[in-house]
Amino acid sequence: MLKTTQIYFCLFFLLLGSITFSKDIYVATDGNDASGDGTINNPYRTFEKAISEMSAGDVCIIREGVYNESLIINKNGSVGNYLKFKAADGEKVNIRATSKINDWQLHSGNIYKANVNMSIDGRFRAVYHNGEYMDLARWPNNTDNNRWTVDCSPATGGDAGTSITGDGIPDYDWEDGGLIYYLGAHSGTSWTRAITASTTSSISHTEVDINKWPFSVHNVSVWRNYPGNNRGQFFLFNKLEALDHAREWFYDSGTSTLYLQTADGNMPADGAVEYAKHKYAAQISGEYIILNGLNFFGGSVKVDNNADNNQILNCKIIHGSEGHDDLNNTSAQVGEATLQVLGDNTLIKGCTIDHSSVSGIVIAGWAASNCTIEGNSISNMDYLGIHASPIRTSGDNVKVLENTITNAGRDGMYVAGSNCEIAYNDVSNSQKINSDSGVFYTVGNASLKNNKIHHNWFHDATAPSYSHNPNDPGKAAGIYLDNNSKGYTVHHNVVWNVSWSGYQVNWNNTNLDFFHNTIWNTERAMDSWVNGYPQENNKIYNNYSNKGDWHTGNGPQEFDIQNNIIANTTPFEDPANMNFMPKSGSELIDAASIISGFNKPFQGSAPDIGAYEKFGTRWTAGVNAIKDTGEGQPISILDTQFTISATTETCPNKDNGTINIVADVAQDYSVNINGTDQNFTNQLNLENLKPDVYELCISINDNPESQCFSIEIKEATQLFSNSSLTNKKYSINIQEGTAPFVISVNDKVIYETYEQSLAVNVNQGDEVKIKSSKDCEGEIIEIIDMYDSIISYPNPTNGDFQLQLPVNEGKISIELYDIYSRLISSKVYVIESGKVNLSLHNEPSGMYFARILGENPVYVKVIKK
Repeated sequence: MLKTTQIYFCLFFLLLGSITFSKDIYVATDGNDASGDGTINNPYRTFEKAISEMSAGDVCIIREGVYNESLIINKNGSVGNYLKFKAADGEKVNIRATSKINDWQLHSGNIYKANVNMSIDGRFRAVYHNGEYMDLARWPNNTDNNRWTVDCSPATGGDAGTSITGDGIPDYDWEDGGLIYYLGAHSGTSWTRAITASTTSSISHTEVDINKWPFSVHNVSVWRNYPGNNRGQFFLFNKLEALDHAREWFYDSGTSTLYLQTADGNMPADGAVEYAKHKYAAQISGEYIILNGLNFFGGSVKVDNNADNNQILNCKIIHGSEGHDDLNNTSAQVGEATLQVLGDNTLIKGCTIDHSSVSGIVIAGWAASNCTIEGNSISNMDYLGIHASPIRTSGDNVKVLENTITNAGRDGMYVAGSNCEIAYNDVSNSQKINSDSGVFYTVGNASLKNNKIHHNWFHDATAPSYSHNPNDPGKAAGIYLDNNSKGYTVHHNVVWNVSWSGYQVNWNNTNLDFFHNTIWNTERAMDSWVNGYPQENNKIYNNYSNKGDWHTGNGPQEFDIQNNIIANTTPFEDPANMNFMPKSGSELIDAASIISGFNKPFQGSAPDIGAYEKFGTRWTAGVNAIKDTGEGQPISILDTQFTISATTETCPNKDNGTINIVADVAQDYSVNINGTDQNFTNQLNLENLKPDVYELCISINDNPESQCFSIEIKEATQLFSNSSLTNKKYSINIQEGTAPFVISVNDKVIYETYEQSLAVNVNQGDEVKIKSSKDCEGEIIEIIDMYDSIISYPNPTNGDFQLQLPVNEGKISIELYDIYSRLISSKVYVIESGKVNLSLHNEPSGMYFARILGENPVYVKVIKK
């Protein structure tokens, strides 16, 4: 028994030794590193102190507030025991790589100055006023305060790699610290150099190697027929003399003085202006680290080389990497980014990244692989217009999933590694500075990449007007597999509203499969710049475009093109609202072929052409994308739009009213009509309905939700009209009845008309007949008795009065009676101009009646005063 007990104790202590007990360590802006113990009631003040106390599995909980300390993590977690850094629940943590400026003084005019030690490398200097990015003093000015409009001056010439000429250059000492930004006419990229000499018409600068791509096509020796931009454009910056516009700044490192002109010209308040103090807001050099729910401003986040297995979740990074280009850049690319990853197995998920001079997220292929970029919102990247992107990765085995990306200077997304998946991303508004690029862009090499690009939305990209001749398309492509791209499967993507090709391939392209894609409102479906290279084993199957042609190359051995449709039609349900599902009756439905070895679920007798399958999944792209399962996506009845119309019964007692129901989305619907159920999928026509009010409730089968409507079937109406007679003019106003109407007088047709108000000439005793187009509505017959409209004037009268008759001349017999029906007179009167003169002079005051004798005697009441 003793031995057994000893064994249990030994096992217990062995197990206890293998368990890691994690602890929570708190940091707060009012904490104290010296006296604090890291508890919630006695937190530390700095990240550095908290990290020094952490071990694998610990959680650093950061309380709400602004921290001007970079988060530098140089410790490791372990498998299953991450070091975690998170914002306290419900609290906002702002980690700023900036420092606030106080004690401003007036320099001159609207320019203010303050003493600042901007020790950061000049390339990464940045100034913010009330959180907004300010421009480094420049000529020409950024007059519209829009970082996407480069606001440059045209280059007129120069010595290719060492000088640029132009007009109206301010006579400043530019060679003393001044810099030049140049964007070639082709506009594929820009470069920045230090100025070495200047005049009012020329700028000399440190050398650009124009024999090296891409600068070989981006220098002033290259002339292009682009109005106003034949040799490129430039601006000059980083001189105090150029600080002559709102929102500009300059830093004099010799005197440690910052000069600033605010947007409103007023002196900035203390603390309202910040400058970049640190390059990094956070830097991870350890493994198994998680950052969760943190906000960073004014500095980038870097995952160092060999810092593997880290996660950056639900973070926000604003103005992560600002500044100007590397003055010695030889490739038009930079390694810096808002979020720079050099470690394997990094997960970046749920983050918001906004504003950067360069890229958003960079996965450096020489150092990192097996990374995932998922569910992030990325916007306003690459204000420099270099080879940078919101997402730019050259790592292998990278997954880029469900990201929403908008506004980029050049590429919307760049993926150049192997065995990568790019899926369910919504990417738009790229190429805002550059041309000759794509919403998705890559460049190949000799390798077969084995990359999958599927279920993405690539859209709304137009190359700037200065980057091309007005008669040519601006080179903003949808999916651009540039020079020597090989081994891509591109399927179920939608490309729309781009100013160039929906699908662009260049040079030695091989093993490119382009299946089931939709291209809408592009300049052309596809194009290729072959440049003398062979192309082979490329397939284009089951795609749709409303414009252009497919690139055929030298035949099927290069581009095998099958079962595609190019038609200037609108075969979709609602493309204006990003609904590219084939509409009912579309030529895309069941028109595709089954591709051997390619798994494509379908609903009908054959797959549909394009990116969507009718009655299949209405998949979406971007953050919170709906995945394509191959099955119909459940749709709430409350989201369905119904068009319901009703017709009355055609004739009284016919009971043939109708109700027509049309749904905007086909589903298995059930409609309950006054207690009776019927089923339909898209449209239902109910016939032979008697006049009544019908209560309709529509639901999707097996779903309790419903939409209800009240529809009335009205009784058929009889023909009905109002009429009046004036001076032989019979006026008719038809109130109810079905046009056209036939109006006849004495059986002679006078009108057949759709008008409902009209008049006919008649005489005494004429028969007027009105009929509608439906016999069952009856007819109206009226015999004209003009004496029905006899008028006495004046009435009341002092004695003399007139009767106005419907005939102009002739004779007529008239009798006068008093109120007791006693005959007063009986005479034959002469009608003159439709009037007869009578008199009651000899009669006492009272009521009298004039009886006009005819076929139907008429009485007219007359009152004597």
